[in-house]
Amino acid sequence: MSLCRGGGLLRVIYADILFLLNFAVNYLLLLATAKISAAYVSRVKISLGALLGAAYALAAVLMAQTVMQSIWFKIGAALIMLLTCFGRERGLLRITLIFFAVSAAFGGVVLAASLAGGGGVMDALVPVSLKVLLLSFAVSYALLTLVFRKLGRRREGGFAHTVIEYSGRRTEINALVDTGNSLTDPLSGKPVIIAETKAVLGLFDAKAAGILLSDEENVSHMLEKLSECGLMFRLLPFSSVGTKRGMLIAFRPDKIIVNGRDKTGTLVALSSTRLSEGGIYSAIVGSGLVEAKA
Repeated sequence: MSLCRGGGLLRVIYADILFLLNFAVNYLLLLATAKISAAYVSRVKISLGALLGAAYALAAVLMAQTVMQSIWFKIGAALIMLLTCFGRERGLLRITLIFFAVSAAFGGVVLAASLAGGGGVMDALVPVSLKVLLLSFAVSYALLTLVFRKLGRRREGGFAHTVIEYSGRRTEINALVDTGNSLTDPLSGKPVIIAETKAVLGLFDAKAAGILLSDEENVSHMLEKLSECGLMFRLLPFSSVGTKRGMLIAFRPDKIIVNGRDKTGTLVALSSTRLSEGGIYSAIVGSGLVEAKA
């Protein structure tokens, strides 16, 4: 149990309630950050990050150390949470900025909801109402998702949330909508998605992933090795700046969802080089695969 003073009144805060509330808030913030940034992280990592944040909040209150409640300790705790969840993700700086934006929006909505309900600032700092907590999160998440989507559309052709399923495995990636991407399947004439090899490794077993990550320059030889693993890959010819004629290995996933629309049947070609220096996106889709929602 901990005591704190607010508005001239002495409030009693139970340690278990404080821990659970902080865990719930941290979990929601990290989950929203992952969704908005299109970063695919497991719920285990999100839970671990939320636990670390809740443990810090509880320790800061129980130990009553001013230094632990300083802004620098709070930022440090937030960074540890982010590294726990997204340490292996590309574009960590962008993810960090999104996290702080989500946190600021959430705090603002909670404060507004508390004041509107006749409460004070202290009620917003310790939101014991689960209804207020969930409603505030829903509002802030919706607003930030809208903002980031609008910002995304201003860059190039925007971004597309892409889900790929193959052999019982699933991965989610953020793709750039490139109006200049004209790569198509020569057999069907359909557009082809280009994805970084590392972004889709989770779809394959360890042996296949090792082959895809190898420095094998002969793509035909690589194709033979993948065939020995029982995987149906094929070669696609392409041309780009600096490469007049080249070959990419490609596969046909069991299911593809682009911005919520089923695009099953589309080929995915793999690129061994990074498509985005900042890690903002890890795939490229043609504008033909992205349809405006009604």
